[in-house]
Amino acid sequence: METSFIKRNGGMKRCLLTCAAMSLASIAMPPAPALADNAVKLKILVITTGDLDEDLEFAYIKPVLDQIGVPYDVLNAATQDLKAATLASSSAGSACKAEDPGCTGNYNGIILTDADLVPGFTPSEWDILHAYQKNFGVRLAVLSGWPATYSDSHGRYLDYGLAYSSSGSDYEARWTVPDTYGKQVFEYVNRANPVPITDFAFAAIPRNDASTLRDGSVPRVEPLLRTQDGEALVSIVRYMAPSQATPVREVMISTITNASSLIHSNVLAYEFINWVTQGVFVGARFVHMAAHLDDLFRHSPLWDPALKKENFTAAYRLSGVDVSNAVSKQLAFRTAHPVAADFRLDFAFNGSGAVIDPDSMPLAANLKEDLVSAVVANKTSFRFINHTFAHLDMDRAPGSDSLCDYATFSSIAAIQAEITKNRTVWELLDLPERNQNDRVLITGAHSGLKDRKCTTDPALHPDMLNVQADDIGFNAGGANPLFLQAAAAAGVNYLAADSSQQDQNVEQYIAQYEDGSPMNRLMLPRWPTNIFYNVTHPSQLEDEYNYLYHGRFVSAGLNPCEIAGAICAPRNYREILMMEADLGLRHMLTFSKWPHFFHQANLARYDENGNTLQFDWLNAVFAQYEELFTLPVKNLPYYLIGDHTAENLEAKSAAIQATWDRTTDQVILSANKAIPHLLVTGLAGGELYGGQYIRDIAVDTRPMAYPVDRALAQ
Repeated sequence: METSFIKRNGGMKRCLLTCAAMSLASIAMPPAPALADNAVKLKILVITTGDLDEDLEFAYIKPVLDQIGVPYDVLNAATQDLKAATLASSSAGSACKAEDPGCTGNYNGIILTDADLVPGFTPSEWDILHAYQKNFGVRLAVLSGWPATYSDSHGRYLDYGLAYSSSGSDYEARWTVPDTYGKQVFEYVNRANPVPITDFAFAAIPRNDASTLRDGSVPRVEPLLRTQDGEALVSIVRYMAPSQATPVREVMISTITNASSLIHSNVLAYEFINWVTQGVFVGARFVHMAAHLDDLFRHSPLWDPALKKENFTAAYRLSGVDVSNAVSKQLAFRTAHPVAADFRLDFAFNGSGAVIDPDSMPLAANLKEDLVSAVVANKTSFRFINHTFAHLDMDRAPGSDSLCDYATFSSIAAIQAEITKNRTVWELLDLPERNQNDRVLITGAHSGLKDRKCTTDPALHPDMLNVQADDIGFNAGGANPLFLQAAAAAGVNYLAADSSQQDQNVEQYIAQYEDGSPMNRLMLPRWPTNIFYNVTHPSQLEDEYNYLYHGRFVSAGLNPCEIAGAICAPRNYREILMMEADLGLRHMLTFSKWPHFFHQANLARYDENGNTLQFDWLNAVFAQYEELFTLPVKNLPYYLIGDHTAENLEAKSAAIQATWDRTTDQVILSANKAIPHLLVTGLAGGELYGGQYIRDIAVDTRPMAYPVDRALAQ
């Protein structure tokens, strides 16, 4: 099995997996049949009221579509007209209907960012949109807005069947999904619990009267999410025609303001996509959580509340008792949170602390030492990641006339040795999955990816208000070429990055630096937290947190309430934990695979019950998660996060052709190049996750047919 990377010259590729790994199931499928007339492409049309910086709801749904991998087009109603040929066109480019020979709908779902699209959308455009929905059986979702009713001289052309009732920004919304939609909508949410709506929303009452649109249909509203007073906030509107048992159109409408920063929006986002596509689309969503503990086998200096800084004379290193306690706490965590039944911590380790003499070769494991022996005895309970041998800095060396706050390397060989010596320790300790993990590297302090200009210690640079002000970011040439060349020479494929740092908050191939290899490294961001690396106890965390975000500003005579990022009043440990858990929850609900990183001191037992800062955080995050979601949480090793990220980037770089033939209930897939791993939701034979089948398919230029299974019988 061989991981691929994009080659810098000409965009050449090497297969993500060997060609032999192409799915046998896809090869065995019969050639794709000629499309029936009842067919739509697996693509969504998003109709907006403006660009990203003008349309809040577009800025909200776009990253969700991108993360899941759903193909979509955008029509800006403020600057573009909707035409019938946009929605369905013949080979000649003219508008066509489903019953016309060879006519395929261009979209299997429509998303409106605003309920009435005023002032950009005209009555005739609404007629075109509704006609396409009816003709091709395509659903529509409205992300937000006023539940509008509009008429012109030809009659009523827009009506969601709702009458405005109230508005506000503080509703305790309750789930009321009817049984008829029980397996189709919001099946992933915990319907037993309310959803706090924390931004402006219109609440409405279903009219369900005889009011008729000019196409002869009557809206029938079924609320899915109601206020505590029974008013509708999210509803399905079924447009019924006389003497017809099934609706001619179906719409999901939300009258809640949505934004990426809002928890309720994160909860709702997936269903807007899933609803309009009827659960059949290119792409997939999973919820992830991985927790990395850096610096195993090292000592961490601890925060000193009296000095208001870390004290290097009071350092902490995990003990064998701490490791045994972590095993017990991890088992208890899995039991308490069944959605995390397979969860394991990841230790990023520095092998210099696990050998008898780090300066002597050959290296010899210190297997009798308390921590080392405990880690080896419990190695199957955890996963491990190469964090370099001695946690040394990989940043650029200074010029000959400069002094540096930290030691630096001047040769590729020396840096490579820091990587490979840690692999030797991996073998000496017989830790699991070394070969797979050779492809992943976490450097000390994520060094090597920016140039800190040798200024890291404020005490040594009292003339600088901010020692980070002179840093040169990754995209500005700040990465150390020697480090990147050493990583390439050592066969490292994936490099950990700190998402809080400049230019490091995106998954990206490192193509702008020459590293001597035909393949590029892939940057894998990790999320930091405010569970600081130098604390073992809640009181320490509380003191440092309140000093950094409040006390130091007060001491300087400043008002923290007027400073971005500061807090107006100190917080206790419980409040800090809830704030940090809220942030962790938000990360999970983006469906991103990025891990959160901590440090070894955070796993220390701080009381007689064996509590630790690390598991306090995990339990708090999952308690909040389980109030909202029922989806199992994926806990992937870092190398698999890298593999899946590479696969997703490879799939997104291709032009995918996907069409759902609703007559045969098959999806026909092909691409402009070979894609060994394309995730598609709603196909038979896939993994059952959250009530839906998600299938991993190898596609190439040959169209192949796959049966649809939306798992509605599960």
